[in-house]
Amino acid sequence: MIEEKLDKILYELDLIKNHLKIVPDRFITITDIDVKIENYEDYAVNEFGISQATVNNQKSAIRGFLNYSQGIINKETVKEYLESNDSASWKSNQLKALRKFIRDYLRLGNWINEFVFTKERAKLKKEIPSDEQLALFCSKLDYTIQMIFLILASSGLRIGEVLSLKINNIDFETNMLDVSEVHESDTKSSWISFMTYQTSQFIQNYVKSLHANMLFPISYKSVQENFQQVSEETGIKIKPHLLRTVFTEKCTQAELSEKYIDAFCGRTSQSIIRKHYTDYSPKAMRRQYDKVEEFLTLPFAENDD
Repeated sequence: MIEEKLDKILYELDLIKNHLKIVPDRFITITDIDVKIENYEDYAVNEFGISQATVNNQKSAIRGFLNYSQGIINKETVKEYLESNDSASWKSNQLKALRKFIRDYLRLGNWINEFVFTKERAKLKKEIPSDEQLALFCSKLDYTIQMIFLILASSGLRIGEVLSLKINNIDFETNMLDVSEVHESDTKSSWISFMTYQTSQFIQNYVKSLHANMLFPISYKSVQENFQQVSEETGIKIKPHLLRTVFTEKCTQAELSEKYIDAFCGRTSQSIIRKHYTDYSPKAMRRQYDKVEEFLTLPFAENDD
């Protein structure tokens, strides 16, 4: 009799949970990104009744997040991804898609609801570390992550783009980094950037130790953890995405046009690049990078890596 009552209570609790959509919080890592996105598309159209046009926009946002986070889905990766772009409208659009994918499709719980964006307000500019602080911070990182730091700081690329680089994406004659095929949508359209001569010298020494084409065989989580460790050790608070802000600030100091800063940082659509290719050709972009390179060179001590 008691067991029957307990079973009935548990059954009724399950009904209540289902009705209120109460799901325990979970965090996962996705390895089959393309398959998962295709499955989401079918489910969103057939089960959620979302229009194909809306689903296409959602797929773009979901793919952008998963590429950025290397498939890791938790509060920290969502937070860092949303902080990687200062546009309030961009954050809002990304969040709408991520809520559908993480909360409603993957059923990882309601923790995604903690991320809320209101109307854009004036805010204090992020404090940018000095060149000396950047050099010190970099010197304390693990060797491979030092190389990642240097490319992030001197190129304006996103962390997901840097982790996707292969050796054959680099032209060491011009120090060009080709990430034009990393993103498949027009909402996040990486093109090319460059690294400083200083960074190039470090990278050329680094690749001698590699035995495959992938430049950085390391996870985003490992990078994140090493940055956190060095932040605590030095008192200099730096996360990978802050280095894009550093790069943008240096470009502003060098008086680069906003359109070229956006192109280096992957905020210019492929349609614009195609339409105005002479403005965005590798040679044209290299001329613009020449103006900022001296601002991006870090003052390492002679015994620093």
